[in-house]
Amino acid sequence: MVRSSIRVCAGLLLVCSYLPLFAQQAGDSAKPVTPSVGGTGTANFVPLWTNSSTLGNSNIFQHTTTKNIGIATTTPAALLDVKGTGDVRDTLTLFPNGTHPVLTLSGTAFKVSNTGAVTFVAGQTFPGTGTVTSVAGGAGLAGGTITHTGTLSIATGGVTNTMLQHPSLTVTAGSGLSGGGAVALGSSVTLVNAGVLTVANGIGLTNTGGQHPTLAIDTSVVPTLSGTNFFSGFSDFDGNEPSWELEVSNVGAGDAIIASNTSVDSTHPTLSLTNNDSTSPGDLALDVTGPAFGGECSIDVTGNLFCTGTLGAAVKAGAKRRVGVYGVQSPENWIEDFGSASLFGGVATINLEPSFAKTISGKANYHVFLTAAGDCEGLYVAGRTATAFEVRELKRGTSNVQFDYRIVAHRGGLESARLPELNMGTAKPMTQQAAGHVVGSR
Repeated sequence: MVRSSIRVCAGLLLVCSYLPLFAQQAGDSAKPVTPSVGGTGTANFVPLWTNSSTLGNSNIFQHTTTKNIGIATTTPAALLDVKGTGDVRDTLTLFPNGTHPVLTLSGTAFKVSNTGAVTFVAGQTFPGTGTVTSVAGGAGLAGGTITHTGTLSIATGGVTNTMLQHPSLTVTAGSGLSGGGAVALGSSVTLVNAGVLTVANGIGLTNTGGQHPTLAIDTSVVPTLSGTNFFSGFSDFDGNEPSWELEVSNVGAGDAIIASNTSVDSTHPTLSLTNNDSTSPGDLALDVTGPAFGGECSIDVTGNLFCTGTLGAAVKAGAKRRVGVYGVQSPENWIEDFGSASLFGGVATINLEPSFAKTISGKANYHVFLTAAGDCEGLYVAGRTATAFEVRELKRGTSNVQFDYRIVAHRGGLESARLPELNMGTAKPMTQQAAGHVVGSR
């Protein structure tokens, strides 16, 4: 006789109880044996062997109507209802059934849905070692302490080296670097000059880029130097060239320099030249040359004007005609004045015009030339002072006759000037060079 067993399984948990069966072993079919079993039991309880031959009640109950199995309860509310604690010593597998939850404990306190999502009751916390209850903001962070929800961010002052566990980075030497190794954040790094790597475009410049860039004028910003150039506002050229500082040349058919001035202030001319040279009064402030024809005009720092050509004026000779007239040249610096007067009883006194008298030497060494305008014995200068002269008729005549006079006097301060030596020919004539550029010869 062998004892077999029947597993009674209910619900999702496999619970088995062994019930005694008496089966005939091979060769015993002709001799059935009735076992001797005793004990007491209660209906609907799975029996339990209390000893080798006695049965009693186990802790497993099956409801007669619902067929629910209860452990430690006679009113099972589900297919398997366990009243009390339970331990699973190996793998526990819960299989979903349709849309119903896989597991629900205490109503909504804890539930595993058929998709595996776990739901806890509101306000649920997890006490014990390793449970995070709050997050504080450490060095360099702002926003703590957070107990439920919140945001951590970088502090307003930023992260300093002292806040970092490893406030350094490692630099590997390569192109443009030497040394390598750890470099503290915030410290300086020395770069080895490997040549120009990039050149940024400034205003008015272009470049080809690369390690060997080529700079050029950006013609969209600055007009080409061979074309029209415009300077707006005040431009100051302050160089130290030994021969000149600014050169303007033109190899075309136009003017080299055109200047205009719309100022209504009489103290602002169109062209103003200043030479502060104090070494010699003959040093030049302006020198104009025409090398092809040998012409030159110069103005020295004392204001003297000398030209190799003639001094003249353009005089109107009709509505649409002008002619040139020449000035009288003299080896000395003379100033002239002209006038008319009349003799009364053969005598006349002529006072020099006050402004004219201030321009001459201030002495009585001027010359007077007389021309009578009527019949008389003749005229002569009877006396002269620095401010007036007297005219009389010859032979003690007493005529009342008109006459003209011409006064010629040395300019004040230049009484002894005569045929002065000139410092001309100092201007550097222009000579054309390659590519249309014109420079001064030395």
